[in-house]
Amino acid sequence: MLLDQYQRIANYLRIGVTDRCNLRCRYCMPEQGIDFAHRNDLLSYEEITRLAQIFRGLGVEKVRLTGGEPFVRKGIDQLIQQLCSIFPKVHITTNATLLDGYIEALKDMGVASLNISIDSLDRERFFSITRRDDYIRVMQNIQACLDAELSIKLNIVVMKGINDMELVDFIEFGMNKGVEVRFIEAMPFNEVDGNKDVFMPCQDIEAHIKANYPSMNILPSDGPSSSNLYQIGAYRFGIIPAYSRSLCGQCNRIRLTPKGEFLTCLYAKKGLNLLELLRNEGYNNDMIREAIVQQVQGKLKSGFDEEAKREERIFNSMTTIGG
Repeated sequence: MLLDQYQRIANYLRIGVTDRCNLRCRYCMPEQGIDFAHRNDLLSYEEITRLAQIFRGLGVEKVRLTGGEPFVRKGIDQLIQQLCSIFPKVHITTNATLLDGYIEALKDMGVASLNISIDSLDRERFFSITRRDDYIRVMQNIQACLDAELSIKLNIVVMKGINDMELVDFIEFGMNKGVEVRFIEAMPFNEVDGNKDVFMPCQDIEAHIKANYPSMNILPSDGPSSSNLYQIGAYRFGIIPAYSRSLCGQCNRIRLTPKGEFLTCLYAKKGLNLLELLRNEGYNNDMIREAIVQQVQGKLKSGFDEEAKREERIFNSMTTIGG
């Protein structure tokens, strides 16, 4: 069991499999892209599988593959198959542009769900946010997932003056399609892109939706979660206070970046370099296991505590962290 000093159990691992992405979403990556990691600097699939087995032995039950965009990495289905044989629950976060040909295979492998990132239901606005004209393909793949009865949720990063006018549209879309939507606070990554200028707090998102649906109720927490859950009639949706960080007290998440850095918090500046340990012949699995345990024991109380340790206020691109 991975237990930190505040008695939180870390049983949910997010694995960033690549820092590359075929979109250039304004809140995640600069328009010109970033200095992407060399292939040799990324965890190999064999290294990810080795770490997955170690983490499973430490009580991790749920894993989520993130990026970048996971499906830009060649042979990703092979890794997914391996992880499905190790963990009870395997989830994937994707922009859905490259899902063609994978949907039935993911269902057959037993993938628990997909979180699909889509920040607008308007093609022109989608292009403005992502800097790519892939709206039609994304919508087609969302429908294909629903037709295949593959469990999905839709993630929407809310930006004031950019797409906040679509909050109710997304609720109605979710109701009509029978799919849960989750609104996410914009975080201060790529500060030069003005994320702080478009920040819309959880409370404002909630108030805007409630003004249109007065019967909206907040649901009680049923365990560790990144989101506040709400209900309108029989329909359920979520709001993730990613920057407000009001749910740190129940955090059960740990993260592995594409370059093998083990982070106990999204806002941590530095973590444990597991890639270095994996490639050091002097370290066996038991030693790596102990290093992971010690890292989790040092997890701070909240993301605010991690941010306070930073000398600068410019954060790494989300694509290098792994979500």
